[in-house]
Amino acid sequence: MGIRFLFVFLSFIFLSCQNKIKPYITAFLTKEIIEEDTTYYKEVYIYKEDGFATIPVAAINDTTLPITDFSYHWYLYSEKKKFAPGRKYKMVLTHDAGQAIGEIFFPNNFSIIKPEINFILPKNSDLSIIWQRAENATSYLVSVYLVYSYIDTNGNNISFRFSQDTIITDTFFTQPKEKLFPEDLRTINWGEGLINIWAINGIIIMPGAKENIKGMGQGFYYGANHSGERYLQIAHPGKRQLFLSPTIKKRLKEAFRQ
Repeated sequence: MGIRFLFVFLSFIFLSCQNKIKPYITAFLTKEIIEEDTTYYKEVYIYKEDGFATIPVAAINDTTLPITDFSYHWYLYSEKKKFAPGRKYKMVLTHDAGQAIGEIFFPNNFSIIKPEINFILPKNSDLSIIWQRAENATSYLVSVYLVYSYIDTNGNNISFRFSQDTIITDTFFTQPKEKLFPEDLRTINWGEGLINIWAINGIIIMPGAKENIKGMGQGFYYGANHSGERYLQIAHPGKRQLFLSPTIKKRLKEAFRQ
């Protein structure tokens, strides 16, 4: 599940029973590293059940964002231009009922420490993940995706997939082996994994969470800085596989984003 989709979904669920007069807003700044490419993205979404008498205007740090999609009930503003981590970004959305305002401090860059590059996860082992603390981060989204083929205790070939997103405030996390390896596993044929970590500045969405968009608007505003992807292999003890090829990496990323 993509970072923006995840937080839009959580925000919508949380706000579905909230104030019906103020428009619903979600806003993001994201920096994502995929292979050698880094993508910067700004997005502001506004929705009001009875529509808008005039076209809303969205700006971040006095830069007006272009409208990239719209309907009677909603407008989407977005652009892909580089911005600097570690700074404050103020969002102002002006609409027919007034202004909605939000502020974030975009997290600084950080890296994954463990698992190491070319790491091999042995059969029936916990997966320990450690990363650097990112300045300005209030939480981290840790996403783990594993896929492998194994032979069970009856001699059958089985395909196994594991995917989980976890929001935490620490800089370490362990996926227990009980979640990663079935009880009937005897031998692993092959396997790959993908880890993504996002440093988040913004409110963790949970019961009682207080919105960080003020004025004539309700919703959440986030900054999310990506650590870069970390690949791993999954193997039976003593069995080393070839390093992941670009084709395998592409397949993993496509599966991870579904």
